[in-house]
Amino acid sequence: MEIFAGLSVAFLLLVALAVATKTFSLWRRTRGIPELLLGMYLMCATVLGYPLMIAAARIPPAEMWPLHLGAQVIMSAGFVSLLFFTLGVFRPGVLWARCLVGLSIAVLAVGCVGVFGELTGENPRPISELIGLTLITTAPIAIAYFWTMLESLRYYQRLRLRLKLGLAEAAVVNRVLLWGLMCLAAGIAVVISLVGMLAGSFLDASTVLVLSGLGAMHAGCLFLAFHPPDWYRSWLGRGAPVEAS
Repeated sequence: MEIFAGLSVAFLLLVALAVATKTFSLWRRTRGIPELLLGMYLMCATVLGYPLMIAAARIPPAEMWPLHLGAQVIMSAGFVSLLFFTLGVFRPGVLWARCLVGLSIAVLAVGCVGVFGELTGENPRPISELIGLTLITTAPIAIAYFWTMLESLRYYQRLRLRLKLGLAEAAVVNRVLLWGLMCLAAGIAVVISLVGMLAGSFLDASTVLVLSGLGAMHAGCLFLAFHPPDWYRSWLGRGAPVEAS
């Protein structure tokens, strides 16, 4: 169990680091905002924020409160980037989408302020023990993932029609699908983690097993989307179906 969990985390971190590096390299050439936002999301939310959150769950805030605050701020910065990425790519100029992003960022900011206030108090407690603050800090993350998932899968359906007409590449269509499935796996993991924290079973064996499986799916989708091996490219090139089974 522990070995599987460790391998899942390591795989996710390595893949996210590779994709973030590739994305930042592309951004240096193109200066495109989506590339920058995607790299920021992967670096802050996964490569840096995820390990910090794991460490914070094991170290009491009274012993190292800057770690807890840093983890929260870095994770929040990552999901602000994801929200802006989804807005710019899928819903540019749409009022309700701008309002959703603005509200989510405001809640993240409130959560960071609340975490700072709790950690700098006389008897700081882990965020997982504060139901209200846990909900505030987690809700925008879930919104970012599930909104991105819905937009990606919606766009994937449109691309499938273009693919049938020969107006889109199978690799591109599949990449959009994988991005949506990645966000779905990550969003479900966020919800399960939240329920586990509220129920006091965040680190029990069954929860860790499920989260590890979702983490492996997250990493696998990310890897195939941005670093597909030759056999996968060949499979797509032979006209294999790109929809989920």
